[in-house]
Amino acid sequence: MKKLIAAAVATSVSAIAFADVSITGNANYEYFHKEDSGINTNYGDTEINLSVKGKTGDTTVVANFEVTDHGQTATAAAFDVEDTYMTTKIGDVNLKMGNFASGTTALGGEIDQGSRSTNKVSATTKIGGATIGYHVASESGTDVYNTDGAAITAAMNIGGVDVSIKEQSDSYTLMGVKGSAAGVNYRVESWDSDTSNSDVLFYEVGTKLGDVNVSYAAIDADTTGLVTEGDSSIFAQEMAVDSTSAGKTGVDGVSQVTLSTSVDGTALKLRVGELRGAATYKDASFSRIEASRTLASGAKLTVSYDDYEDTGVTTGAMSDTQLLEVDLSVNF
Repeated sequence: MKKLIAAAVATSVSAIAFADVSITGNANYEYFHKEDSGINTNYGDTEINLSVKGKTGDTTVVANFEVTDHGQTATAAAFDVEDTYMTTKIGDVNLKMGNFASGTTALGGEIDQGSRSTNKVSATTKIGGATIGYHVASESGTDVYNTDGAAITAAMNIGGVDVSIKEQSDSYTLMGVKGSAAGVNYRVESWDSDTSNSDVLFYEVGTKLGDVNVSYAAIDADTTGLVTEGDSSIFAQEMAVDSTSAGKTGVDGVSQVTLSTSVDGTALKLRVGELRGAATYKDASFSRIEASRTLASGAKLTVSYDDYEDTGVTTGAMSDTQLLEVDLSVNF
């Protein structure tokens, strides 16, 4: 009997070892000290992300999970199934099907939050030097740009410049260019809406001066509520409040200068900018300084300090908020 059990265990372990399945992820704990209008608040956030991938041939299945516990709002721990999709190939056509969101580095990523609409289907193929795509979702998410209509995309590199376009009939045309010239990196994206006074322009330029990276980024919207991305990879303060908001009150633009360098293995970054008030609203300035370093344990420690003014102010004095954040994170 013992030999039978041992053989069964060995067979099981062997099957697991040879199966093309991987589990990766990241986790972080954040401590915050916030001072707002003379009121001091201390709280912490915990977030764990897991990505499970299974692969056979040209077909991959992905499931991404998030476990969070946010102390500021006193919410209970939440378990969220974020992405569930599969990718495969049929001839020269690449298919991606399921529930997934695009990131901030994707075309329009700093404008549109890339909502996880359900039952998305994306089909792409190469024609010459261009990648052509057809994309459709059966249900809309909270994203104001993500309707049920189908979109067509095209992208190619022309003379060292990445050029891309996304067209959704009777809704919008999104165009972007990205490249480098004479040591200056640039990214420009224009959201041309079929609705009047609903266009958005995002751009970022940057270069290196000695040991310091310098960049300038901005978003200019025709009116408020057009930018839905609330988890920017660039801006310390952004136009959208969070992933479910249509925008901060009275804000129709943002601009920021970023300086970054490294000193003895510690990455330093300074971001200074302004949220532009629309109509009678006041502009709100902000700044963030942060330092991050990989520890001997394999974890990464990041300490940041934010100082920002209120938005949505039309009359009276602006009030400042100071936020200290200590973040300990790890990838695995």
